[in-house]
Amino acid sequence: MMHTLAAFAPTSEETAVVYLAAVVCFALAAFVSPIAKRFAAGPIGLVGLGLALWLWPTMWNTFDAAF
Repeated sequence: MMHTLAAFAPTSEETAVVYLAAVVCFALAAFVSPIAKRFAAGPIGLVGLGLALWLWPTMWNTFDAAF
């Protein structure tokens, strides 16, 4: 039986979209400095957001397995 919280399977579309959003955040922070400065904390804020997005599927699956 599949759990309700099991949304981020390793090959799911949701996981791919979240990882793509993380890569976009990293690219904006690294290469597009004027756009990155529009965000809170500038490029550093985008790196933090990218790291949070990159970790999200792993954290979600860990909590699903633990509880």
